[in-house]
Amino acid sequence: MTLNDQLRTATANVGRRKLRSGLASLGVVVGTVTIVVMVSLAAGVRAQINRQFESVGLNRLTVHTAGGRRGDFMPFPFAPPKKLITAQDVARWKATSGVMEVVPALNLPNSAGLELSWNGTNQPVRQRGGDSRPGFMFQETPSPLAGSLELPATNGIILSRGAVESAGVASNAFARVVGQNVAVVLRTSRGETHSFHLQVRGISSENSPLIQVSITDCLAMKSWWFNSTNVLATEGYDTVTIRTEDVARANSLSADLRHDGFQVQSLEVFMTVANRVVTVITMMFLLIGGIALLVATIGIANTMVMAIYERTREIGILKAMGASQGEIRQMFMFEAGLLGLIGGLIGLVAGWLLGIILNQGIELYSRWREVPLHGNYFLVTPTLALGVILFATFIGLLAGLLPAQRAARLDPLTALRHE
Repeated sequence: MTLNDQLRTATANVGRRKLRSGLASLGVVVGTVTIVVMVSLAAGVRAQINRQFESVGLNRLTVHTAGGRRGDFMPFPFAPPKKLITAQDVARWKATSGVMEVVPALNLPNSAGLELSWNGTNQPVRQRGGDSRPGFMFQETPSPLAGSLELPATNGIILSRGAVESAGVASNAFARVVGQNVAVVLRTSRGETHSFHLQVRGISSENSPLIQVSITDCLAMKSWWFNSTNVLATEGYDTVTIRTEDVARANSLSADLRHDGFQVQSLEVFMTVANRVVTVITMMFLLIGGIALLVATIGIANTMVMAIYERTREIGILKAMGASQGEIRQMFMFEAGLLGLIGGLIGLVAGWLLGIILNQGIELYSRWREVPLHGNYFLVTPTLALGVILFATFIGLLAGLLPAQRAARLDPLTALRHE
């Protein structure tokens, strides 16, 4: 028997008992769909993580003061910060070789009550830092709906869409808001208040009620809060964002800053840890799908055993005509592998279509709940598709190994006398 004869015979035998072959491949389909959906989810999450980190910039460092901040609620007596970020530190970092940008930021204490008094409303708001790039995973970068998201040196404020809409302004009137004056009211726990009048410079796309003010205006707010005329000398900056020319310079600068006693967050470290976690989850998903495919081998093995029992006389005729044990074995191995291949192809297509449906469902849900979830979270890569097909075919070959060996060892005279 030639290789072409073996393949044609195996294909004809699979089509001879369509229902039985379909049921045998069904287990492979279920296992393949499980692997495709789970691993594509892990691949999609990994791609989203990498995209978010790259959009923020792996060459970016965030420097924090070491220790607590005065004015925050703490269950224990306040301990002064161990290391302040002073104006001299910021000036030195700006002059450091390989540093492209240094953006200091000030934040109000958590215990400070912040309100936006405007358009006849008085609503609580939160302050956003000076860096407009994403602050947590899967959050999109804010875009300007009106005006600009660039703040002047002083007397400027950026409102979020959530804050503007909460004040009763429709989206088609956002442009008229730019240039208006609003009052930001700072309230202490004792009921003392002070208003800061600022001009609206832009409206961001964020849904939460947020405001962003220039560092000069925030310094004026902190000075009033602490009743101090030299807050930077006593409190320092809360955070400083440093952007370097490349990742290597960011890593070396991060080590120097930690040596100086500052707390430093490096996005490259976060991305490495996140990818390791996703890799572990991917391996768990593969294990679950692999178990489902191994269970499918039982169905294929049972189908092959029944096929050999029904075609015992046919095997005897083939051997009488000169077919060797190896050719008989290969013929049944091709048949078992074909069952696995068919199940793998159907499962791959079904898993891919299910992933598309789930991506659409996530998109609709995120729009309904106004959650910043965008992109494909079920991502079928070429490597995944090829790997699934090869693994499903291997499962079929594995399931047919013992039945094919049994068929190859049949005695031709006994097989010809079989009824």
